[in-house]
Amino acid sequence: MANEQYQETLQQCGLLAKDRHQVFKPVFGIKMAELNTPVLYGLSVNSNKAGYALMRCGAPLSLDGRYSETEDAFIAKAIEDIGVMKCTKPKGDCEQKNNEGNIKSLREVIEGLDVSFTADSTPARTFMEPALGVMTDKKRKLVKFIDPNPNNDAEKFETESYLEAISATRTITRYPLYLAAFARADKRIEHYGDDSNSVLNGAYFRNVKSKRIRFLVDGSGSMSACILWGSTYGNWKIYWSGSYYFWSRQNCALTRMESLQTELTSLLTALSPDTKVSIQSFSSPGRKNHKVWEQSSNGLIKIGNEGVRESAIVFVNSLDNGRPTKWGGTYPWEGLDASFKDNETDTLYFLSDGEPNADRMGGSWQANDHDPTVAHYSNFNNTREQVLKTNTIALGLESPWMEKLSTNTTGDYLQIDKDYVTTNSSQ
Repeated sequence: MANEQYQETLQQCGLLAKDRHQVFKPVFGIKMAELNTPVLYGLSVNSNKAGYALMRCGAPLSLDGRYSETEDAFIAKAIEDIGVMKCTKPKGDCEQKNNEGNIKSLREVIEGLDVSFTADSTPARTFMEPALGVMTDKKRKLVKFIDPNPNNDAEKFETESYLEAISATRTITRYPLYLAAFARADKRIEHYGDDSNSVLNGAYFRNVKSKRIRFLVDGSGSMSACILWGSTYGNWKIYWSGSYYFWSRQNCALTRMESLQTELTSLLTALSPDTKVSIQSFSSPGRKNHKVWEQSSNGLIKIGNEGVRESAIVFVNSLDNGRPTKWGGTYPWEGLDASFKDNETDTLYFLSDGEPNADRMGGSWQANDHDPTVAHYSNFNNTREQVLKTNTIALGLESPWMEKLSTNTTGDYLQIDKDYVTTNSSQ
């Protein structure tokens, strides 16, 4: 926020908020490739004055999704009902008082809030402050919502930013708030074409055009590998090094699993209501992440049905629950077999970050297994009522057998490494 190019926009946003009798405390700004001026995000109080909101201020968006920099800056709520941090002292003797000795209003809390980044993250939030922590990486290419107070051991359930709808003094709903946003032009989920011939594009899942899709994604412990390290330190956490697990207090801005969750959640949110999907994660049979999304346990299900989209996102966000050492290994065969046997599906997105731990028959996986494995599924494809277009995504490695599988099934192969995530910034 100290950058000179932000100062004019900061002043404009401050005046806009003042004219609307609102408070606007800038937290972070984003310099868009399409704009000469930044878009700012800041904290305010929500509509019923019982919680907080994240406001967006900057160039408005036109109806076709394009920025209109020729028009005046526009301020609006981006996220409503951000929670209020609870008192965590054993005797409950927390207090936030103003100079007159009265309990502070949420507006007064915002006005006095410290939003300066200490290294890569906002300060730990305390009683009455917004339940929103923000983190970035060393290169400032990622914004991620994190635990608002990682030093707080009293409230074990407050381990992430969260939303909380409150009526009077009663909590109606409360749920975690997740966000990870990359500074990449191709990170955005984009839509092309008309309703009958639309295409969705993200960084991992590209050229999504089908209305009958299976997602088969890696849930193994190696997905805990860190892609972007921060420069701050917090609680001890366990990560995959590439050959073994290790503990570190250095904060990780983004793991492979979190990048998958962000990508797949964005896509699921953007899919048209008539799209039918299935989601399955693979690890070691019997382990935590070797599972099928319950809604699609009997086959494809329409994403627009009541509660289905939300259920799919909950499933995806469950993949990083628990310690990574409990997630399991890399055994994709059950999921691949189920996908090729499902004649209703015409498109498969298969993502993995490692070589299989065993071949299809349970033996040791070797380089000479590549061709027979590809041949097996290619031949299987020839027996189907329609070809299963198999798109493969190799996350953090080069995978010749996955590339051959896509080539032989009219699909696309995408190799994603650290440079793919962190370079070619749009900012």
